[in-house]
Amino acid sequence: GTYVMDNGELKSTAIKDWCASHGMVHQFTAPYSSAQNGRCERRHLTIFNKGRTM
Repeated sequence: GTYVMDNGELKSTAIKDWCASHGMVHQFTAPYSSAQNGRCERRHLTIFNKGRTM
C-alpha cells in the first residue's frame, strides 16, 4: 500500500529500507501543510476529543 507521512521522525533511511523490504510505498506531505494528510489529521482530532471527554 501507499502510506502518507509527515516530515517527522519517520523520515529516515531505516524506515525507507523497511518499507521497501515489505513492498510499501511511502510519500511525504509538504512541510507545514497538514491538510495534505486530512484523513489522518481528522482521526487524530477524533481520538484527542474522545480522550478529553474522559
